[in-house]
Formats: sequence, structure tokens, C-alpha cells
Amino acid sequence: MSDAEKLHPLTKASARRIWLRSQRLDSRAPFGAGPAATAAAVEHLGYVQIDTINVIERCHHHILWNRIPDYRRTDLRQAQSVDKSVFEYWTHALSYVPTRDLRFFIPAMKLHRREGHKWFASVKPEDLRKVMRLIRRDGALTIRDIEDDVLVDKEHLWASRKPRSGRCN
Repeated sequence: MSDAEKLHPLTKASARRIWLRSQRLDSRAPFGAGPAATAAAVEHLGYVQIDTINVIERCHHHILWNRIPDYRRTDLRQAQSVDKSVFEYWTHALSYVPTRDLRFFIPAMKLHRREGHKWFASVKPEDLRKVMRLIRRDGALTIRDIEDDVLVDKEHLWASRKPRSGRCN
């Protein structure tokens, strides 16, 4: 058995230290400050999942703030929209991804461009034209930038209902 194949038992304390270090949660400001620190954190982590749940603040901002004490939401906007060091893409979920990794997503992007995607099957052509017109006019958008008074009840049970009286519908 080679040295690489031998087991190396760890104590819980050692495993905890390794995990905290790998996540860069073991020091005060491991990435520095500002938009460059935001890009460095996303690059180190590989991606930061964009979370739409907003109780106190959206989860992806918590992830960055825990690693960048002076983190501001504008740092992420700067990294994405000005510096272009991170971009949004659907990995296993919508995420901020380091731009240096763009090359890994190009095959899937080309496939979706060529064949479409099942999620767009229900999108009306006029809605797609509306969004594309807004993007051409205003540049990158968030969902909040799209004014639409039409509320649609989502079909996915978790997406459209809140737990009530101890039961989920």
C-alpha cells in the first residue's frame, strides 16, 4: 500500500480546522476588501449560489460578508458589471462564477443556444422580446428591474406557498 493510499485518521478538531481553513472562515479578512476581494472569494470558493430568500439579507451576501468584513453589495455589482471578474450562470443552481471559468460553461451555453432549454418551453415570444429589449436598452438586469404587475402562482409547491399551521401544501 502506497503512502497516498494509507488512511490518515483525523480528530474532530483537526477536521473542523481543515474545513474552516478551506472555506477561509478561520481568519478575519482572507481576501482583503472591495470588489477585488469579492472576486477573489468567488474564485476561491468556485461559485457562490445566488439565493433569492431574503429574511435579513440574501444568503449569497452573507457568504461574502463572512469572508470580507467590509463587504458591500456594491462590491458584487462592481465585480460583475464593471470589472467582469464574476458572472451569473446556472451551474447546478443560479450562481456567481469566476469569469476565468467561463470556458468550462461554453459547451453547455452553445447547446442551449442551439437546442433551447425545457425551462423556456412556456415562455411566450413576446415576453422574451420584452426582456431582450430591456437588456439591450439598460444592460444587465435583475428580476427587480423588470416591472410587471402580473403575479403568477408557481406550480412548484415550495415556490408558491408558505408553511402554515404545521403543514405544508
